[in-house]
Amino acid sequence: MKKERETLTEKAYRIIKNDILYGKFKQNEVISINALSDELGISRTPITNAFQKLELEDFVTVLPKQGVFVKPITITETREIYELRAAIETFSAKRAFDMINEENIEWLKESVKKQKKFLDDENYQSFMVEDVDFHKYILDIYKNSKFKNIIDNLYNKALMLGIIGSEMEGRAIAAIHEHEQIISALEKKDKESFVTAIEDNVINGYVNLTGNYKK
Repeated sequence: MKKERETLTEKAYRIIKNDILYGKFKQNEVISINALSDELGISRTPITNAFQKLELEDFVTVLPKQGVFVKPITITETREIYELRAAIETFSAKRAFDMINEENIEWLKESVKKQKKFLDDENYQSFMVEDVDFHKYILDIYKNSKFKNIIDNLYNKALMLGIIGSEMEGRAIAAIHEHEQIISALEKKDKESFVTAIEDNVINGYVNLTGNYKK
């Protein structure tokens, strides 16, 4: 099947969203549509359309005659993101546990190897992408399309937060250790420890960003 050509709006959306997720555009930054149009070599209309879509996804606020404001993620929103992630991921983990096979476990082990390599290279962006893929892989084993639609946006927000958090001392190392505990619980066929390890990993990411968490 012939792949459809990407429209200019789709191209602008992809580039701008990645720049927001990976920190090129900072939270609270105001982006000039004219300057971005010149930088990307794309006219204003596709860029404006892309920003309108990103506004619907709650990443930006379009300010008439001023530019586009990258919305900050507040402490309250951060808590809500991580609590909803924990709720969905632990529920899915309980349901997926009996479906997970040796091939799945090997995939998770390879993911951890990649995480270690990215950490050794101080490539925090790639580390966070692989971290998210690790969690997505487990979630996808329990096939719930409604969960997937909800959590994709949560993972994007968590990715924005995690690019910052992974650079904080010790967190990336701790996250890898927690992922190894998740795998260890699977190998031991210990469902309770598996679910607890996933919840702890998610909540510890929140604690790393905010300094505390009360269940």
